[in-house]
Amino acid sequence: MSLVDELRRAGEESANVAYQTFFKHIREDKNGLFCFFEGKDSPYYRQQVRKVFEGNYFPITCGNKKKVNKVFELIDSHPIYDKYKKGFFMDRDFDPPLNNPKIYETPCYSIENHYTSVAVFGEIIKSEWSFSEVDEDYKRCVELYKNLQIQFHSAVQLFNAWYACLIDKKHELKEITGVNLDDKLPKGFVEISLNGVTSNYDFAAMQTKFPDALQVTETEVNQKSAQFDTQDKRLVFRGKYELKFLLTVMDELILDSKKPKMDRQYISKPIKYSITHPQAINQFSQYAETPPELLQYIQNCIN
Repeated sequence: MSLVDELRRAGEESANVAYQTFFKHIREDKNGLFCFFEGKDSPYYRQQVRKVFEGNYFPITCGNKKKVNKVFELIDSHPIYDKYKKGFFMDRDFDPPLNNPKIYETPCYSIENHYTSVAVFGEIIKSEWSFSEVDEDYKRCVELYKNLQIQFHSAVQLFNAWYACLIDKKHELKEITGVNLDDKLPKGFVEISLNGVTSNYDFAAMQTKFPDALQVTETEVNQKSAQFDTQDKRLVFRGKYELKFLLTVMDELILDSKKPKMDRQYISKPIKYSITHPQAINQFSQYAETPPELLQYIQNCIN
């Protein structure tokens, strides 16, 4: 049975498309680096690949981490492909680690977490808003972001702990979580403004909002929350929410800058700027953090 037939039989159509793309590429350039991703992560990884590899870079989207793993298993099981440079990249999320040296897993929840440190925020506004580190506007914005991020993590800790427990339960019971999350927190759960971050939900509210979710106890959630207290929350919390927080603070600062001059709190001149979540992954990739283990993994792929 061919690899294509195996993918079709497994019902992995997007994995099949990823393999077909790979096959077409190797007929044209056998010396390139073929990188397999979950979704729209290519801009981030391209930035990292270019730090250690000058050859052709071929991003191939597989769909989700399960499908990245499926493509990896099928390609890796065929020795004929061993001669090609390949990299497989996926987010860690709240899942147990794969511990497979042939697959790169983020050391944080997802690549979005690498976009959200105070240092990265500072680099973004220096370049995108033409600020300087000696500007009072810059100093006020960075200090504000730092303080709001601490408040944000307090506000979202319960939700992250609850969702992490669902993932644990999913692996334990071999069932689906019953929850589909998007880029934003549930409406009304958390409010972010330049004056502070407030939490408007509790354990009961999460159960009501997601009635089909696997059942976890409040004790389990509290235990998970205690574990988070020993970790860097910016890195272990759900990355899409972390990036949404960054963009929300930027949007609020832009709005503040457009107020009458006497009413502005943080920025002395109007800022004309807008960006969406999908655009941020691409446009901010040059500012995002680079884990040393990622560069080492890429180096291993091309050697």
